[in-house]
Amino acid sequence: MPSDTANPWLFRRDEIDVLEEELDEIFHLHKHEDDGIHFDMEEEVILEQTKTEEQFERRLSEMLGPAASLASHDHICSHCKDGFPDGVKMTEMLVPERDPLYAQAYTWAVHVFYWARDCYWMNGMRNKDMFRVQINAYLVPVKIAFAQVEHHRKDPHTTKIMDLEFDLALTYLRRARESLGSLTTTGVASSDLEWMIEEADRIAEKVEAKKSKK
Repeated sequence: MPSDTANPWLFRRDEIDVLEEELDEIFHLHKHEDDGIHFDMEEEVILEQTKTEEQFERRLSEMLGPAASLASHDHICSHCKDGFPDGVKMTEMLVPERDPLYAQAYTWAVHVFYWARDCYWMNGMRNKDMFRVQINAYLVPVKIAFAQVEHHRKDPHTTKIMDLEFDLALTYLRRARESLGSLTTTGVASSDLEWMIEEADRIAEKVEAKKSKK
């Protein structure tokens, strides 16, 4: 993990960029999947995530009013499906502190993501829960980071949007934790699996506490 604590803007930008690149690679592998059974299973997991993001956008649009535009409103730029839009720098969207909750979620997500990725693509554990863990674990620190961006804005929508971002983080965390639990019942052996589940629960408690302070 990077250790440039003197430059927290670069620190978090680089971390999220790495996660996005890793997930893009997963989508690339999925797109070129030759096995129809695996493709359909992976597509089901991706569709679950896509529907969640679409629901978020609808709620956001309803909150901001009928005149709000996903293309133009300054709150929306960080939620575009295809990554960050041209001309928008991560340094303009992130707060200049490395929040302990974000740091904890990032450390957990990286560990879980790489473990599930290697199990799925390299060790032959091609099942829905293992793929679902990859897709959802990555999104937890991303959504927490977006919520923290909103925390530093000063307008009438800030608290509600931050709430929605934390809700998304909890949704993806719950799905990853659910699938990790399912993997334990199938006999998947890992010395870290118990920690992954327990750490997910600890992170969820802290996210809920953040919401309760608003």
